[in-house]
Amino acid sequence: MSARVLCVLCVTLLTACGSDIRRDNLEVFPTWGTVKIKGKTLPGVAVVFFPEEETGGQGGRGITDESGQFILKYQDGRDGVPAGKYKVLFEYFTMPDGSKVPENEFPADVGAINQLPHKFSDFGSSPFSTTVPIGGTADLEFDLK
Repeated sequence: MSARVLCVLCVTLLTACGSDIRRDNLEVFPTWGTVKIKGKTLPGVAVVFFPEEETGGQGGRGITDESGQFILKYQDGRDGVPAGKYKVLFEYFTMPDGSKVPENEFPADVGAINQLPHKFSDFGSSPFSTTVPIGGTADLEFDLK
């Protein structure tokens, strides 16, 4: 077997093994809801679910749309999160001049600023937590005041 073929075979095997590492076997359940800030909806708010206590997995993330609704995605791209208890964090980044963060850019890479109070994005101080039941939930509501 030539060195080139062996190299391609090794890379292919490593890639296949790497994809198994990213995906776990936890069942995820559709989870969505609404975020309001002082009673009003705002598009572009990041909603992050961090597992608490014995909840398995890596949590999930979603972004609010024009109506303030979000749908959580699990860390491997599946819709939903495992059933369990979560601390919920929120961030809303804009550019220093107040404009939107350019699409496909990470806020930290372009100098964006979180416009929400720190307590909403800090695990230790966020006042929000929730439980996702087996089967998921569509009625979560968070009002950041």
